[in-house]
Amino acid sequence: MSVLTSPRGKVEAVHCRRTESQDTYCIKNLIRKFTQKLFGSLNIISLLEKANFAITLHNDQEEIMAQATFLDYPNWNVAPQDDWVSVFRELDSEIPCTPLNTLFMHLFVAVDEYSVGCCKEIIRTVFKAVPDLHFIFLIVPSYMSLGSTLITVFNQVGNIPSLTYDEDFAVHICHRHSHYPQLHIRKARVEDHDDLVPIFLHHDTILKETYGEYFLAELIEAQDEENHAIVCEVEGVAVGFMSVCSRVNMQLLHECFDLRPFHGLCTPHPDDVLEPPQELSVQGSSGAELRSSSQECQQIVKEPQEAVSPEAGESIQRKSTEEAAMEEALSPVQSGNTSEAEDTEKLSQEYSVDTRYCISNTSSASISLPEETSNFRPIYKGTSTAFCIQLFCIDEKHEARSLDFMNFVFSLFPDKNFCIISLPHLTPEFVLIQNFVKIVPFNNCTLDQDLYVFHRAGLLKSISLRRGPE
Repeated sequence: MSVLTSPRGKVEAVHCRRTESQDTYCIKNLIRKFTQKLFGSLNIISLLEKANFAITLHNDQEEIMAQATFLDYPNWNVAPQDDWVSVFRELDSEIPCTPLNTLFMHLFVAVDEYSVGCCKEIIRTVFKAVPDLHFIFLIVPSYMSLGSTLITVFNQVGNIPSLTYDEDFAVHICHRHSHYPQLHIRKARVEDHDDLVPIFLHHDTILKETYGEYFLAELIEAQDEENHAIVCEVEGVAVGFMSVCSRVNMQLLHECFDLRPFHGLCTPHPDDVLEPPQELSVQGSSGAELRSSSQECQQIVKEPQEAVSPEAGESIQRKSTEEAAMEEALSPVQSGNTSEAEDTEKLSQEYSVDTRYCISNTSSASISLPEETSNFRPIYKGTSTAFCIQLFCIDEKHEARSLDFMNFVFSLFPDKNFCIISLPHLTPEFVLIQNFVKIVPFNNCTLDQDLYVFHRAGLLKSISLRRGPE
């Protein structure tokens, strides 16, 4: 929620959300003749369907105050939708715009009294919601001025012709650093302690209670080649902290988590054991056990009234936990009760338990080979290519820029390709972890934590495509 103030001093609380289809009617009511001259005659429904990002501002009464729509190609047909980068590079080669870091404003409408505040709030929200976004372009006819609202956030770059119209169009740009800048990342200093402690204590006091009042300063002082402490700062004030370490218990991770998609977070090695050994004897023994169990099951079905000896019960108890249920069923039979009805009921229970054991024993034999395979753990002989995040905290106001840490921490470990972090179960998802991949644990995992992995390739900002060999 944000609070806007009109030029006349009126105050209005506004909220941002994604534009919904039912907003169409209100959006149309906010369109003025000036809006049509800037953006052209638009089909609002079609525009919203094609939009990459559309945002609506509304007040506490759910009245729409403003709306803006953004697409990943320019309007007014000034360049091909799939090849506009070269046109804008010719306009200004110093603007490194790409399809990944650029959006184009195709529509903006607002209540006149709060239009300036709404415009700034929308721009800030867009940059906050899309971390990779660095530029927003606005293209209007060259003879049109932007008006008193859009001029507050956009600056003109130049003019370009249209592929359709016999007139030039003015290109205006809005930069991230003017509204929601990237965070400056650097190594932590002891002097950052006083700025960081309130952020930590706002979320949790366990660290202070466990390690003392100056735990953070001690952690910063303990930095070495394997341990690093990093902070992000805004205007010289630390607003976030991350502690990373290159020492990782790989053996424990290999025992508890299925890391095969990431080759165990290790470099490939000739002695790696990646597949379970093929044991034909297991198949044979499984078949024999299955046939034996089938015969026993048939005997039980043919002779349901045959008494179960104590020796057999003890043998079953050693083989399966199902014996607990069978003993409960048999104990009343051995109690000496002479009631004919009760004897019949107990006999039925005895027969049911024996049959269940037969089915259970047969099932375990039939899946014995997959069970052996599921217990297999790959063995990785290569060196570790992962480092871990030990401690992380950031001010809520700047949480959306959490990923800014990653470029810096990977530069501290040039030989590592993976960053991992473990969190207790049911930890609420935070922004940084949304960029990680959650690892599937093995069914016998003993850790009460979830493991997340981030690959260095997740920081790539451009991808080149080429035709493969035929």
